[in-house]
Amino acid sequence: MSSKSLKNSGLKKNNTTTLSLCMIVRNEEAVLDRCLRSVKDVVDEMIIVDTGSEDRTVEIAESHGARVYHHPWQNSFSEARNHGLQFATGDWILQMDADEELEREDIPLVKAAISSDRYDVVFVALLNDSPEGWSKHYFQRIFRRGRAHYEGIVHNQLCYEGAHLRTEIRIYHYGYNLSEDKMEEKFRRTEALLLNQIESDETHPFVYQNYIRILRARKRYDEAIRQGRKAMAICKERMGAVHKQMLAYDVAYCQMVSGRPEEAETLCREILAEYPENLDILYTLGAVLVTLEKFEEAVHAFHAYLDVQVRQKAKPEHTRLIVDTYDFDHKAWGHLSDCYFKLGACEESRKAAEQAIALRPECAMYKIGLARALSAESRFEEAKNMLQEEGETGQADSDFFMKWSTLNKMFPALGDRAEPIRQGLCRYPESAELHNCLAYVLAQEDENEAEAEWLKVLERNADHVGARLGLARIYAKHGEIGKLKEQAGRILARPTGKETLKEIGGYCIWTQQYETAIRLFSQYLMLEPADMEVLSDIATCYAKMGQYQASLVGYKAALCISPNNPVIMKNIRKLHRIIEQLQPGEPA
Repeated sequence: MSSKSLKNSGLKKNNTTTLSLCMIVRNEEAVLDRCLRSVKDVVDEMIIVDTGSEDRTVEIAESHGARVYHHPWQNSFSEARNHGLQFATGDWILQMDADEELEREDIPLVKAAISSDRYDVVFVALLNDSPEGWSKHYFQRIFRRGRAHYEGIVHNQLCYEGAHLRTEIRIYHYGYNLSEDKMEEKFRRTEALLLNQIESDETHPFVYQNYIRILRARKRYDEAIRQGRKAMAICKERMGAVHKQMLAYDVAYCQMVSGRPEEAETLCREILAEYPENLDILYTLGAVLVTLEKFEEAVHAFHAYLDVQVRQKAKPEHTRLIVDTYDFDHKAWGHLSDCYFKLGACEESRKAAEQAIALRPECAMYKIGLARALSAESRFEEAKNMLQEEGETGQADSDFFMKWSTLNKMFPALGDRAEPIRQGLCRYPESAELHNCLAYVLAQEDENEAEAEWLKVLERNADHVGARLGLARIYAKHGEIGKLKEQAGRILARPTGKETLKEIGGYCIWTQQYETAIRLFSQYLMLEPADMEVLSDIATCYAKMGQYQASLVGYKAALCISPNNPVIMKNIRKLHRIIEQLQPGEPA
């Protein structure tokens, strides 16, 4: 302990209500000053428990007049928080973390909240910053001293007595918008603590809720889906409405991004039948429907999301849900622009893009949607000028220039397809994606230049699948089997998506590597069993190898998916004639 306890210091002056800030910290020199500055005019004392800092954290805390107590870390956030509560002398406690900041405009709301004797706990609006945007949920961060304590070793919960007040006091949390390395370290530590909790109480829905969030954040989607389904089954009796919605949302998201959109749609609709105004589920349903190319239904889902969002922002609903899509209105309008364009509603597409830009003018990608809609209305000069102007700003990233190139392909009146990519390379000369995109454009005119460009990409990223696929196509086209095998081998040596299996299989047919093509197509069919084109390609491979009965089976399977397909029926008739002409005993 670096200073004396304040237990008998008597904070109360002139019968005013007093407030103690209580925090636990460790190596927080980068963020602690901002946090403490945000509360300097509202708290009467700062109680900080340091669990082993090796940087300037303690020095910064003491420079703000904080009382710092040293306490060894016991692998439990609740234990550390409860340890600090004993040193507070204020009437009320404000609990914050070092990577948080109180909205200073809301200080009068804090003072008003602690002036009443009608309740013992105050909920605040916790706004979490992340690369995707702000999420929002309500949490108990202010409570009367002696009426509450913490439980749970991670994502601890406040257990309290008495009534509570729900407010819109804002606390901003920046702990989920860190560097990739720091986030991975944070996730790894949290996951270990959560697994310990699950081991001690395997039917606790709140623990599973947080565990599945970590799996999702670490992109372990299949595992998140399995654990989510397990939690919904084994925690059913203890599961409240919040747990159910949070688990379902994360599972549906993981199903969507891992190529199982039909399952995600079913789960979203199941939850919305019970909780029709869940913003996260509404937004996810819209995104899933876009993936499934159900654009009219997606339009309905996104408009439902926007309607609910407007109502909830005008009259906030105090819920324990963490709302990830709290400020995704600009993204919803961006999706709507895409959907309307797919439906041929160009004016609605343009208006939706304009709404997205009005909400997020700094987001260059919404200008792509607007330029597309303008081009569909034959307003090419407007589109060209806007794209050129945006491309000259510092807001345009490499993806913007690639999308611009795609627009030029869609609407040749906008200009040469390669020009936006070259413009992007002037700003991002080391971008492997831009070099890869340029190579695909060059491949239409000069394969030698394209090959040289793809080799540049591989110098920057030896595992770049797009570049190796581009080279494989060139080598397959010219029958350079050795080079094709080299590229295919490098691609298939790593986890490979189904479309890549299909593409490489097609190149193997070109070069008469029929057995390899069958093997790759068979792997593909395990993921996409109803692909008539691939079933037909396998049948063709067997026919080329002289295995006519196997070929016949393949074509008949394809015909079940596409009845009366004239090409398949023609091939079946041809196979029957070949088999009939075989000599007795000759293998078919």
